[in-house]
Amino acid sequence: MAEKTIKLQCDDIPDGGAKIVAVNDKLKVAVFRVGDRCAAINNRCPHAGGALGEGAFDGTTVQCPLHGFKVDVWKGVGNAGKPVQKFPVAVKAGTVVITVPG
Repeated sequence: MAEKTIKLQCDDIPDGGAKIVAVNDKLKVAVFRVGDRCAAINNRCPHAGGALGEGAFDGTTVQCPLHGFKVDVWKGVGNAGKPVQKFPVAVKAGTVVITVPG
């Protein structure tokens, strides 16, 4: 399976918030924005499967709305060092480009 590139406008993501983007039937990506900086992680919480893009975000950490599991969106690491799938992001001229492996 080939990698996929997702493109969206920076303005489509609320500053200090997130936007959830469906890649396919099984994968959704939560894209977080602070100013002109963006991070993209798997939307599915590794602890309880909650939608991370719907959780409370403080600019660094998102909290899963189901059980409070916290994830550092910039590092792709959750509570107790549990990894969360993180995707490469580039912001160019107001466009956010996310690369999702196949």
